[in-house]
Amino acid sequence: MPRTPRTSSRTAKTAATAALALAGVTLSLASAGSASAASLATWDKVAHCESTDDWQINTGNGFYGGLQILLSTWNAYGGRQYATYPHQATKQQQILIAEKILAGQGATAWGSCGAGAGLANDHATPYPTTPPAPVGMVHLTAADLTGDGKKDLVGVESATGNLYLYPGNGDGTLGDRVRIGSGWGTMSKLAAADFTGDGKADLAAVENSTGNLYVYPGSGTAGGMNTFGERVQIGAGWGGMRDLTALDTNKDGKADLLAIDSGGALWAYPGSGRAAGMNTLGDRVQIGSGWSTMAELASPGDLNGDGTADLVAVDPAGALWKYPTTGSLNGMNTLGDRNRIGTGWNSMRQLVGADFNGDGKGDLDAVEAPTGSTGSFYFYPGNGNGGFADRAAIGNGW
Repeated sequence: MPRTPRTSSRTAKTAATAALALAGVTLSLASAGSASAASLATWDKVAHCESTDDWQINTGNGFYGGLQILLSTWNAYGGRQYATYPHQATKQQQILIAEKILAGQGATAWGSCGAGAGLANDHATPYPTTPPAPVGMVHLTAADLTGDGKKDLVGVESATGNLYLYPGNGDGTLGDRVRIGSGWGTMSKLAAADFTGDGKADLAAVENSTGNLYVYPGSGTAGGMNTFGERVQIGAGWGGMRDLTALDTNKDGKADLLAIDSGGALWAYPGSGRAAGMNTLGDRVQIGSGWSTMAELASPGDLNGDGTADLVAVDPAGALWKYPTTGSLNGMNTLGDRNRIGTGWNSMRQLVGADFNGDGKGDLDAVEAPTGSTGSFYFYPGNGNGGFADRAAIGNGW
């Protein structure tokens, strides 16, 4: 069992700083300390104070890993390129994200531990050489993008920024991938669905540098680099949102977009079914709270045969939870009571849902890989009773 970090209770000053980070507020460097980098030895001192040198610690207090980073801060500074939660990343990866936090918020982001370690006065670089590039496929999403009635998979190759389409075979397996875009290293938070109401699946994505939300209208065919048309902006201020997931919450036949904000609120943006533009999504409705520790949101479809789509998510302990939709976009009553449908999912990442084998039951795909490495891709067929049957490996090097 992991030991409790020395500073798990946190000082009032650190709690205040964490609250600012949670709200997405960036402290000025003038008030927070001028350091924008620190040596490996100094980060080791911070970790010794914060977690007694346990880089994989997760005590359930909302702070994760050796440097006790909030999940919302981890997401805001790009940590998801490495792992879902900070404690699942390597020491080097945690420090690389901490360097970004230090540059943005200053040494007071670690309260007395940062001050005691001399974090504000150290200007060295912890890793002088270029760190390894992120590996594997990221930002996976699924829909029938080729118009053949089978669910396909789309994702970004992290090392190159290329966008690939993996055509579904209709039995849970995937065909040979096809490159359908380049330069997607600047985009994230992909979600596929028919957002424009023309019967063709589109791709929504957030531009990292601006926080703008774009829709790339689908052509309905496997057209290589012409699979999607010219993008159209449909929103702004999406930089602080995460885990974008397409789901028809109210059974009106129009795809809605779900997302979690930096404060842990879960929102539904109802789809209008209109052509891509700033009216593609309606006014958002809060449908949940306390989601700050939940991750890997995905919509497999109908898991239990009640005719409504379900939502799944993973908690920090690795439990997989199902949240049934009620079929009505009704504020905090949009989702029914959750129930646990799996354990040990903290070893899985890049969850993506759809009816991949065409049997009318919701399925999941997910990557199992050590931190910083590629791994196997698995298909979890829905059993129709709210859970999944035995998984099958459908790919390697993911």
